[in-house]
Amino acid sequence: MKKNLKLSAFAIFFLFSFILHAEEKVLCTVTNDVDSEMAKMVYDMDEDQRAITHLYKDTYKAGQRTERVEMKVSDLTSGGIVLNRKDKYVTVRMWSDNYDAERGGVLYLDTLYSGVSGERRQYNFEIAMDKNGPVMVYAKQEFSQMKFIAKRSRVLGPIGIEKVLFSR
Repeated sequence: MKKNLKLSAFAIFFLFSFILHAEEKVLCTVTNDVDSEMAKMVYDMDEDQRAITHLYKDTYKAGQRTERVEMKVSDLTSGGIVLNRKDKYVTVRMWSDNYDAERGGVLYLDTLYSGVSGERRQYNFEIAMDKNGPVMVYAKQEFSQMKFIAKRSRVLGPIGIEKVLFSR
């Protein structure tokens, strides 16, 4: 009886630990001023809660998730991850030359400023690991939201990304 009770307690603890570790967390919410579409960058940590193992981009329309794209963390340092593409143009790409899954690193957000001229802009931010998991930092301020502001032409409408606002 005692042996079964200990075994049951261990099984419940193990199951609870697995569920706790399998929980996905939101790294950042992404919006824009063109439409009502919203995205969330979601991550999973390893069993020791020390490194990001999976990164996802969840897209929402009218509060319902419409798409989930898994992004390989290793792609950050090998060409980058395309976060948004419009027609033949890569409008947003995230990359790094020093990202480490356990320590974080500097990330670059490469955006298409003008689809007409091909001009691009780049924003530098960091992912740092603290006791609660990854934290995103831009200009020495933590952020959990990015809002993309469109560059508009009177004739063509949106032609690129004028700026990105980082906020809590």
